[in-house]
Amino acid sequence: MTVIRTDRFMLGIGLMTLLLALVVTWQISGGHEKPVARQGILDLAGMKWTSQSVIPLDGEWEFYPEQLLSPQQIHSMHDKPVMMQVPGNWDDERNNQGYPMKGKSYGTYRLIVQNVPQGELLAIAKRYVRFADAMYVDGKLMSRSGQPGTSATSYVPRNEPYTIYFHPERTEIEVVLQVANFDFRSGGIYNSMDLGPGSYMETRTIIQSGLELLIIGIVVIFGLLFLYLYIRLHRDGNQLLYALFFIGFALTVVTNGERLLLQLLPDIPFELAYKLKYMSVYGVSVIVSMITWRLTPDLAPVLKRWLQVPSMVLTVYLAFIALAPFRVYSYIQESMYAINLCAYAVAFMVIIHQYVRARYGNRSRSQAQLLIICIWLMLINYVLGIIVTWYPISQVLLNCTTLVILCAFAMLLIYQYTQAYDSMQQLTHQLQLSDKAKDEFLLLTSHELNSPLHSIIHLSRSLLTTSLRRTNELEIQGKLQLIRNTAYRMSNLVNDLIDISRFRDGSIKLSMGSVDLVSCLSLVTEVLGFLASGKGIVMIRRLEPEARYVIADESRLLQVLYNLVYHMMGQHHNGKLVLACERHLDHVRITLYLEADSDWSTLQSQGADPVLQQGDEIAAGVAVAAEMVSAMRGKLVVNDEAASIMIELPHAVSTNKPDLAEVAATQETDVKEEKKVGSVISAHVLIATSDLVDMEQLNTLLATEGFHLSFADSDVKVRTALAGGKLPDLVIVDAMLPEVTGYELCKQVRMEFSQVDLPILFINMRSTPADIEACIQAGGNDFITRPLDAGEILVRIHTLLGMKQLVKEAASNEMAFLRSQIKPHFLYNALGTIMSLCFTDGPRAGELLGSFSRYLRILFHLDNTEELIPLSKEMELIRAYVEIEQERFGSRLQVKLDVDSSLYSCKVMPLLIEPLVENAIRHGVSKKIDGGTVRLTIRRYEDSVQVVVEDDGVGMSGKQVAFIMNRSHTEQGIGLQNVQRRLKHMNGQAPVIQSEQGLGTKVTIKFPYQ
Repeated sequence: MTVIRTDRFMLGIGLMTLLLALVVTWQISGGHEKPVARQGILDLAGMKWTSQSVIPLDGEWEFYPEQLLSPQQIHSMHDKPVMMQVPGNWDDERNNQGYPMKGKSYGTYRLIVQNVPQGELLAIAKRYVRFADAMYVDGKLMSRSGQPGTSATSYVPRNEPYTIYFHPERTEIEVVLQVANFDFRSGGIYNSMDLGPGSYMETRTIIQSGLELLIIGIVVIFGLLFLYLYIRLHRDGNQLLYALFFIGFALTVVTNGERLLLQLLPDIPFELAYKLKYMSVYGVSVIVSMITWRLTPDLAPVLKRWLQVPSMVLTVYLAFIALAPFRVYSYIQESMYAINLCAYAVAFMVIIHQYVRARYGNRSRSQAQLLIICIWLMLINYVLGIIVTWYPISQVLLNCTTLVILCAFAMLLIYQYTQAYDSMQQLTHQLQLSDKAKDEFLLLTSHELNSPLHSIIHLSRSLLTTSLRRTNELEIQGKLQLIRNTAYRMSNLVNDLIDISRFRDGSIKLSMGSVDLVSCLSLVTEVLGFLASGKGIVMIRRLEPEARYVIADESRLLQVLYNLVYHMMGQHHNGKLVLACERHLDHVRITLYLEADSDWSTLQSQGADPVLQQGDEIAAGVAVAAEMVSAMRGKLVVNDEAASIMIELPHAVSTNKPDLAEVAATQETDVKEEKKVGSVISAHVLIATSDLVDMEQLNTLLATEGFHLSFADSDVKVRTALAGGKLPDLVIVDAMLPEVTGYELCKQVRMEFSQVDLPILFINMRSTPADIEACIQAGGNDFITRPLDAGEILVRIHTLLGMKQLVKEAASNEMAFLRSQIKPHFLYNALGTIMSLCFTDGPRAGELLGSFSRYLRILFHLDNTEELIPLSKEMELIRAYVEIEQERFGSRLQVKLDVDSSLYSCKVMPLLIEPLVENAIRHGVSKKIDGGTVRLTIRRYEDSVQVVVEDDGVGMSGKQVAFIMNRSHTEQGIGLQNVQRRLKHMNGQAPVIQSEQGLGTKVTIKFPYQ
C-alpha cells in the first residue's frame, strides 16, 4: 500500500477511476423521473418538453406473439395482446407476464405515445433489437434492419442501429415494431428506444459516431506506432502484441456502439460481421493475457497455470467462433462475457501485484504501466457497457471516457519517451567521459607497447644491414631470438589488456590442469633474459623436486610470471633475481626475491611505495596477476619490506611431462614453423576495414602473394567500388566497420550479388556460435578471427577463390553449350533464295551473298566462351539476317528497328536478341498468308535495358506459350529456350511472353545496363 500511495502513476489511475465512478453515479441517480408506458400507452402529459428532451420508450408494450402484423392488421384484429416489458427478452417470464414464448421466434410490438409536441421534427432512435426488425410510425414503414420473417429461412438477420425522423400529425403517435429472431437464444427489444427532438437526436448520433471514429483513428495510430517499433527498431514481441491489441480494440469499437462497420459496409454478410465482432472482443482479452504472462516470468508455475485458465478457455472459444455459425457459438455467449471479464480482472490483479513488487522480468517499468493502462481501458469499457444496458447512461459518456483514457495513454507514452531522451542524454555524457578515459588508456597502452615494437624494428633493421655471411650465423640467430622474445613480451601485454576487460565482464575462462614449473620458469627466463642482462640482473631458478607441479592454467600462469618478473626488474638492477619453488603441505610457493637489495633499501629510505611509484601499466600488470592467481584458487602476496613476491598455488601429483630439452625444442619448432601456401594467379581482393593494423598486415601478406589489392574504410566506398568497373574477385569485410557494420553491408551487397558472384570473408573479433551465426545470416561465405593468422588467411582465400573459379567455369561451359545449340535455321532457305536470284536478278543475288557472308562472319567469329559483346555487334548480325529474310518473303515481311543509338556501346550476351527476331519472323509472320510486321524496340530504363520484339503474326494460345516456356526438348523454338536459360544466368529473370491467336506475339526481356 505504501508503494501505491507514493506512486504517481497508481495515484492517477485511482483518481481517474474514482472520478468516473462519481460521474456514473450522478448520471444514474441525478436524472429526472421519466414517464413509463402502462398497458401499451405512454402519456407525456405534464412533462416539460425542451429542445434536448430524450424520453426512453420503456414500460409495458402491447405484444402479439408469433405474428408479424402491420398497423392496419392490428386495427382490424379483435385478439387481446399480451403486455411485454421493454427493454427485455420476450422469453423471460418477468417480461412477458407468463406467456410461454420461445427465444427463437417472432412477434409484433405496439406502443401508443400520447401528448407529443406538435409542429416540430421528432425522432426515434433504435439501438439493439434481436435480430431483425421493421418499424412503423402512424401506419408508415419508416425503417428496417434485416428482414423479419416467420421462419429461419424467410428472415434475414442484421441488428443495425438506426434513427427515424417524422412530423407527428396528431398529439398521439402509434409505434409498431415487427421483430424476428432465429439465431440467438433470446429475442426481443434488448435496449431502450429513445424519443426526442429530431435535431438533437441527429446531433447526438453524429457526436457518438464522430467520437467512435476518433477513437478508432487514435487506436489505429497507436497500433501502427507499435507495429513500426516492432518491425523497424526493437523486434520485441511485446511491441507486436501491443500493436495487435490496439488494432483489435479498433475493430471492437467499429463493430459495437453505433456499429459503424454495418453502416460503412452495408453489404457485409451477417456471419462475417459478427465473427469479426466477437473475435475482436475475446481476442483482445487473449492478447492482454499474453502480454501479462510475458511481463511476469517469476510467477509460480502452478499459480500461473491456474490463472491462465480463462485465457485458454477464450482461445478455444475463438477457434469455435471461427468454425461454427452464429446460432451455434452464441448459445454460451453470456458465459463467455463473464469469463472474458474474469480474464481481464485476473490480468489486472497480476500485473498490479507485480508492479507493486517491482517485478517485470527483463521488461521495463514503463511496459508494465502501458499494460495496466490497456487492461484498465478494457475493464472500464466492459463495466460501462454493462451499466449502459441496465441504466439510462449516455453512450457519449462511454466514448468520452475511452478518449480520456487514450489521452492518458498518450501522455504516458510521451512521458516515457521524454524520460528515454533524458536517459539518452545522460548516457551520451557518460560515453563522452568513457571515450576520454579510453583515449587516456590507449595513450598509456601505446607507450607501453612502443618499447617492444621499437626493439623489434631496431633488431630487424640491424639484420637487414648485416651481410648474410657464414660467420654471422650465430649473431643472426641471436637477434632473431631477441625478436621472438620481444614479440612474446608484447603479446603478454596485449593479453593483460584483454584480461582486464574480461575480469570486468566476468567472462574470464580458465583451463585448469597440472602444470610443470620447470618448463614455465625456463620459458620466462628465456624470454626476459635479454632485459635482465641489460639491467645487470642474473635470474636463478631454484626448484625442489616435490614442488615441480601445480594445478593452474598454464598460459595464465606464464602470463602471471611474465608480469611479476617484469615488475621486479622494473624495481631493481645489478643483482640476482631468484625464482624459488618449495612445497608447503598441499600447496607450492613460488617466491621471487632479489639477493642484492641495495637499490630497494634506497627506495625504502626515501619513503616511496615501489608499486605505486611505477607507471599505470606496471600497476595494471600486478593487478591482473593478482586477479589471475585468485581465479586459479591461489594467493599472491607482495612484501615490500623483504623485496619479494610470493605466489601460492595448489600442488599437483607428478605426471609424465616432457623434460626441459623437449619443451625447448617444441617451443622452437612452434615459433619457427610457418605455413606455406602455393601462389595463385593474380586476383583482385577488396579489403573493407578501418583498422590500420589489419590494412598493413593484409597488404603485406597478400601483396607478396601476387594479389591485386584495393581498400575501402566505409560502406559508401565499398558500394562505390562495386558499382563502378569490374567486380573484385573477393571482398574481405571487417565485421566492426564504422557507421554501417560489416553485417549490414554484407546484407546490402547480397541484394545485388550472390555468394558465388562475390565471395565475402569476414574479420571477426571472436569465433563464438553467435558470431558464426551472424556471419552466415548476413550472407558471408567464411570468416577469420583476430589476431590474424597468415596461414589461415591464405588457405581460406585460396579456398573461396577456387570454389568461385569452379562455379564460374561450370556456368561458362553451360553458357557455351547453350549458345552452341543456336543454329541459323534459315541457311538452306537463304541459299535457295540466292540461287533463284542468280537466274533472275544477278546484282541483287550478289548483294544478298554479301549480307549472307557478313552474317556468317559475325556468327562464326563469336567466341562461345565470350560472356558479353557490344550491342552494336548484335545489331549488325540482326540487320544481316533481316536483309536476307526480307528478300525471301518480299512484301509479306516488314521489319522496323527502333533502337536507342546511345546503347550501342552497352554490353549484351551474344545471340541473345537475334533468336527472338528470328522466331518472330519464322513462327509469327511467315505463317500468316498476307505476312506482317516485326518490331524491335530497345530502350534503357534506369539501370536496366529493355528489349521488346513484337509481331502481328498468327500468335499463340496460353497453353502453347506455357508449353514453349516449360519443355526441355523441342524441334522448334529452341532459340527462345536458350534465351530463357541464359537470362537466368545473367539476372534471374525470364522472358515475358504476351500472345493471342490471330493478333500476334510480344516478347519482352530485361538485362542490366553495363
